Amino acid sequence: MAVPMVSVARDGDPAESTVRVAVASDAASPTVSPKPRTKGPNGEVAAAEGPVARPSEPPASSVSIPERGPGRFDIAAAPSSPIENATTYRVEVEEGLPYATDEVARFIQTTLADNRGWAAKHRLVRVDGHADLRIVLATPETTDTLCAPLDTDGRLSCRNGSDVVLNAWRWHFGADSYADNLADYRRYVVNHETGHALGYPHVKCPGNAAPAPVMLQQTKGLDGCAANPWPARADLAGR
Repeated sequence: MAVPMVSVARDGDPAESTVRVAVASDAASPTVSPKPRTKGPNGEVAAAEGPVARPSEPPASSVSIPERGPGRFDIAAAPSSPIENATTYRVEVEEGLPYATDEVARFIQTTLADNRGWAAKHRLVRVDGHADLRIVLATPETTDTLCAPLDTDGRLSCRNGSDVVLNAWRWHFGADSYADNLADYRRYVVNHETGHALGYPHVKCPGNAAPAPVMLQQTKGLDGCAANPWPARADLAGR
């Protein structure tokens, strides 16, 4: 199911949509713009993993992650669920990426429904129509567009307004802080950026060898903590 334009949500909820109807776009064309270089505001409006922390030379792989995509997204179908007193989210994957939309959606849903995560304090329900949050897996250049004015430099993910934007380059290569544990890195970045959307700020490592708070910028480094993809006590104290 292809969505024919990019939706760039900034400070409000995404516009009403269905699986077959495009969400509203601030831009007249889905063409990807050049990488933004302006830093975004601190706090509520936008948040990104930065500054850029690139893993060491990525391993050879038969999977290719394009730097630029068409700016069109497939929306993952979702069963009808009661959504009263819940935060709803919709999962989208940019066309041309080597990931099945339904598999990405299942991974994200499993992560957000895990009681080790935000589900311990928040009710999060996946839908395929109008949603409070839009969780997007996008190519690096589309990520830069959706995250502007944050400087994601083609390698970082962000939360910008109601958009949770996951960079497909990181989704594939991960970060040095997680070594070869790509699944846990993906859980981390889903929880980190969704945490911003739920109102949680960045926090620091509480002590040497302690589990890293999920709101620590673990893509950048661990500051002496141990990699951890789930919210810790320091995260929950942030609100």
